[in-house]
Amino acid sequence: MTTDLTANRDTVLLLLRRIHFFDGLKFEDLERLSSHISLASIEPGEIILRTGEEPEAFYIIEHGRVEIFRETSQGEEVIATLGRSGDFFGEMALLENRTRSSSVRALTPTELLVISRTDFNDLIREYPTIHLEVTKALSFNLRRSDSHFVEKLLEKNNQLTQALKDLEEAQGQLLQKERLSLVGRLAAGIIHDLKKPLTCISGYAQLIGGDSVELEKRKRYSANINREVQRMVDMTGEILQFAKGDLEINRRKVRTEEWVRESAGGLLDEFKTAKVHFIRKIEYGGALFIDPEKFKSVFNNIASNALAAMPQGGTFTFSCHREGPHVRMDFCDTGLGMSADVCARVFEEFFSPWRDGTGLGMAIVKRIVESHGGTITVESEPGKGAKYTILLPLEVK
Repeated sequence: MTTDLTANRDTVLLLLRRIHFFDGLKFEDLERLSSHISLASIEPGEIILRTGEEPEAFYIIEHGRVEIFRETSQGEEVIATLGRSGDFFGEMALLENRTRSSSVRALTPTELLVISRTDFNDLIREYPTIHLEVTKALSFNLRRSDSHFVEKLLEKNNQLTQALKDLEEAQGQLLQKERLSLVGRLAAGIIHDLKKPLTCISGYAQLIGGDSVELEKRKRYSANINREVQRMVDMTGEILQFAKGDLEINRRKVRTEEWVRESAGGLLDEFKTAKVHFIRKIEYGGALFIDPEKFKSVFNNIASNALAAMPQGGTFTFSCHREGPHVRMDFCDTGLGMSADVCARVFEEFFSPWRDGTGLGMAIVKRIVESHGGTITVESEPGKGAKYTILLPLEVK
């Protein structure tokens, strides 16, 4: 800013007479005032006032254009633009005797009349018309600030509304993709899980078709086909139950050994083929109050996980004993084991540590156990196998 403190009084006087701000002053008043005014020339982009500065002067635009702005967390926010001859700024800080609340920058080459703080105070005290002009301008600026604030709020509200709309659309697209992904994962898992029983059925059907097959073998092959068909029926039933979100429990009293024998019966051939030694340790042979078909699914899913964890063979042990008011069942394998992260996720839907199936098996197991009022936990370490523990209440309340 270049300030001319020795500006020709006649030049200043001519400028004052052209500015409406001083229309109420007599010629002699203008002459006296001109001695207290300096001229300032401002280059485009130059900062005239800065936020936080102490107020030292009052500025009147002779010609040019300036903008008033504030620094925000999102950058600069322009509050107002002034460009008429006679527009002024800097009065608020002087009247309130506070630091500048905003900054002012020249947009074009600008000429300003500069009145010092002391002269400004004397001016508004001595000349009522100038005081009135300042008051009117303050009122206008306040209304303009309020209007600007409301406009900004409306603008931000519109932006938020649009952002919310965009977010909802994006969420809809993500949900659609997730649904498609879910359908794909379910379909892939179902196909994978159905391959094995279908392959078995196909193989046994071909064996039955041979002319030289003995009656005893034919009966055994037929029983195996029926078993695999039932497995597929059970599998689809589980998926449907999971999809519906409900689980109907039909409890009845069964003997522990009877339930274990029926549950493990369909897996014995698989254990033998996989070179897995199956051990039973049944210390509690009393009654269980369970849905035997649902708990058969529990046994099968845990055993299937164990088989997948022992690709080179091993031992699968089922033990059962009484523990206070509960029956405790432990399913232990000598397989590859699982990390803590995998253990934390093993009961999640669509998560399978060993198989490429639906990933619903252990989630369904947990749901069945909890529907019986029980709990299931898992302990495992890499290379040290895994142990699933189920606690079931002895009596149903």
